[in-house]
Amino acid sequence: MEMKTFLINFALILILTSCTNTPERETGEIKTLQLLKQAFDQRNHSEIFVDSRILLSREKIDAANIPVLFVKLKSGQNGTLTPYPGQGIGQTWLGADGATITTERGILKASRGMGDDLMGSSSSMPPWAKINENLIRYERKLIYMTGNNKILKRSLECKIQRNSLKKVIEIWDVKFSVRKFDENCTNKQIKIKNTYFVDDREIVRRSSQFHSDTLGYILTERLDR
Repeated sequence: MEMKTFLINFALILILTSCTNTPERETGEIKTLQLLKQAFDQRNHSEIFVDSRILLSREKIDAANIPVLFVKLKSGQNGTLTPYPGQGIGQTWLGADGATITTERGILKASRGMGDDLMGSSSSMPPWAKINENLIRYERKLIYMTGNNKILKRSLECKIQRNSLKKVIEIWDVKFSVRKFDENCTNKQIKIKNTYFVDDREIVRRSSQFHSDTLGYILTERLDR
């Protein structure tokens, strides 16, 4: 177990300290991710999770000088993700085990490799700056790939409002001034409540967002300053 932890820690350091967009960097990242995936594959048969909060310090995050996203599942399993090379719709984040999460304005848009994947989503929610204390209503659509490879589509009626007061939250030993946004979505089968903590740069610093019936809600935190 000590060797597996060493490999995971070593790979995390390599990923977070590679800061140039060169072909050599991408090749190194691929090899690192392959190594890390092997370590994760070897421990998939146990319920012991590697806690990123222990492996990754604030000093390493600051030294990396790249965006870092922390994701935690209801099971307690967690990990850190870094931006996936290349351009696409929204921001795609790559995890050490090969799973990806795509966000747009910090809102969960898609996932791969997490089970009952969110294949895509869309909504007419206005920009953060245009949301105030009054309820704003809109529609959200979610598309899933279920475990039996079937497509599940959901349409929900949503409403969102901003909390009138700013608050300070602490993430990985750093305090951020944010505003809280509460989003409620519903249809005949399901009710969803998402929360977002957004700073003055419109970065979603922390959120609790519904992923799927299988995973439930996931916690996200942006670790970079």
